[in-house]
Amino acid sequence: MKIRILGTAAAEGIPGVFCNCPICEHARKNGGKNIRTRSQSIINDKYLVDFPMDSYLHSLRFNINFHEIYHVIVTHPHEDHFFPVDLEYRRPPFGLDNEGRLLNVYGPGSISQRYPGFPSKSSQEYIKLHLLNAFETYTIGDLLVTPLRALHDRNIECFVYIIESQGKRLLYNHDSGFLPEDSLKIVKDKYFDCVICDTTSGALRDGNYHMGVEDNIQLKKMMLESGCADKNTKFVLTHLSHNGRLTHEQLEKAAFENGFLAAYDGFELEF
Repeated sequence: MKIRILGTAAAEGIPGVFCNCPICEHARKNGGKNIRTRSQSIINDKYLVDFPMDSYLHSLRFNINFHEIYHVIVTHPHEDHFFPVDLEYRRPPFGLDNEGRLLNVYGPGSISQRYPGFPSKSSQEYIKLHLLNAFETYTIGDLLVTPLRALHDRNIECFVYIIESQGKRLLYNHDSGFLPEDSLKIVKDKYFDCVICDTTSGALRDGNYHMGVEDNIQLKKMMLESGCADKNTKFVLTHLSHNGRLTHEQLEKAAFENGFLAAYDGFELEF
């Protein structure tokens, strides 16, 4: 399985669109891996996870032709993870030569609650929305995908995902604090080759809506002790906020010291 993390920031990006804090100023001055766009990944070069407002930028930066993408798996309908306005451009006259090429969008029922008109009537020939139930396993292309309940926004349903391909298993685990017990029970019963970790809180602790480095150290310890991970499991820190008070260099140091990998925009891992 291959994952490329296209965007690694929380909602406002780094540097924050209107922010002048030390972390954002550091990012503006030093650039490189300190620049973070809104969260999105692509699995096996075919399956998008989330579709934020920075998706178009990602398609240009990483040479991804969205015309050839047929599946988008959505964690939750916050705009930094799901921006359906751009998906509507798949229909004519905005997008051409998409007849018979259906884009399938999968996610929690909260998508329809937050965007009751999606997809619009004029887009239904080009986009199909599939609402998923937590804890059921679905076949999406050649993936097996199981949504788990996340601990994030209490007002809407939010998912993290178990994604399986080619005999490998990924826990795509953001945005969330420590998983609810019903989700954690399922995690403990499986083995994971890779865990994508919410690190929005950076150097701070949270566990209720997001996670920080110390929270993820605790998560990793629990997974190792329960046997659902081992020394071969890759743990990746991503989804950073400037409020977490970590530059990329500081994140890399913390990751290295604790057996994690530090993601940046364009980070790629095959396992």
